[in-house]
Amino acid sequence: MQYHQIHFQEIDSTNTYLKNTYKLLSNFTFVSTDYQSHGKGRNDRTWSSEPGENLMFSFLIKDKNLLKQSPIISLLSAVEVAKVLETYKIKHVSIKWPNDVLINDKKVCGVLAEGQLPDYMVVGIGLNVNQKKFPEGLRRPATSLCLEHKKDINIEELKEKLFPQLVDSLINLNLNKSLEYFRIHNYLLNKRVKAIVNNQTFIGEVVGIDDSFCLQVVTHGMLLHIDSGEIEIL
Repeated sequence: MQYHQIHFQEIDSTNTYLKNTYKLLSNFTFVSTDYQSHGKGRNDRTWSSEPGENLMFSFLIKDKNLLKQSPIISLLSAVEVAKVLETYKIKHVSIKWPNDVLINDKKVCGVLAEGQLPDYMVVGIGLNVNQKKFPEGLRRPATSLCLEHKKDINIEELKEKLFPQLVDSLINLNLNKSLEYFRIHNYLLNKRVKAIVNNQTFIGEVVGIDDSFCLQVVTHGMLLHIDSGEIEIL
């Protein structure tokens, strides 16, 4: 499997770099950094990280067939991150629809997909690896691979596991297998949530994930299939 790597000691944002240079770069170019000065999360939130302690990277997708799966690329990426975390014998790994990976109810990874279809998509991933202390007042308690594994992790070795797995899984898409994994590790299952979709608010219980990777929420006797939006656990 072929992919390319670029690494920076410091950059404003790996997502921004790829969006600005995608015309010059090939499919599956990975850009990583020791530190991002303007790391990005969903809904214009920031992603902060201690220099050199975590794995922050983005990768570029230009393959036309793969871009047809753009609505679920971030979920597919989260599935592969979760699988790699489990290779470290970490238990209680789960995926919070649509783009977070959790360990023991704490956030360890976020995924942000951006792009300009049908030309390209950029998938940014921030994974807490060796950070041991986190700021107070986070929207969700955070953890790291090191805290859960009880020892420091070699970030370069982690890259060597994760990058090829992402490429291989996306080239050889097996949606049924990814969907099965996601359903088993669905953090929101049976939880009461507030869903904000197209500026409308719904309160209900999550009952599953449908075959299109949409979140299924029962509210007032209706079954909603949510393909995008903001989810808050009540």
